[in-house]
Amino acid sequence: MNLLSDYQIKIQAFLKKLNSKKIIITPNKFHGLTVELPPKNNKADISCNAALILARLNKKEPFLLAETLKEKLIENFQEFKSIDVAKPGFINITFTSKFWKKHLIKILNFNKRYGSNKNIRKKYNIEFVSANPTGPLHVGHCRGAILGDVLSNLLKFNGHNVVKEYYVNDYGQQLKSFISSVYFRILEIK
Repeated sequence: MNLLSDYQIKIQAFLKKLNSKKIIITPNKFHGLTVELPPKNNKADISCNAALILARLNKKEPFLLAETLKEKLIENFQEFKSIDVAKPGFINITFTSKFWKKHLIKILNFNKRYGSNKNIRKKYNIEFVSANPTGPLHVGHCRGAILGDVLSNLLKFNGHNVVKEYYVNDYGQQLKSFISSVYFRILEIK
């Protein structure tokens, strides 16, 4: 459940519907169509660049094409409260409060599964920490352990197969040298 990718698919399907009605021209395959968060100074909920990528094909200025798309989108998407067009042709959409109530209920129903995307499953091998015992430990080792564990957990949450490798380097000649140096330092202090 991803609001941006869901609406990217919905808007793309809607544009193809407008193409079949001969209102606009769309390519067979969309490249570059995005639905994303608008800039911080914009009060819309989502922003779409459809008019920018379809302007050349439709032989129209992006801003004018965006105005046409604005009318059609408002007519067909009941959840859109308002649509503003920003230069050079971005379509900025604001949802109704009724939509947000339904969306929040969906999020609550997902419970702990909200945010996971189990469509693509891959194998990952995450190696982290690997502190050198002959040198001093520092905050970076702790940070590496936390980041490695969190990254592994996020990948598992999304359904990936993850193998964690947490190395301590507690054997071999390095550790023997470290123990010897600590031993001799203790003797020197006493």
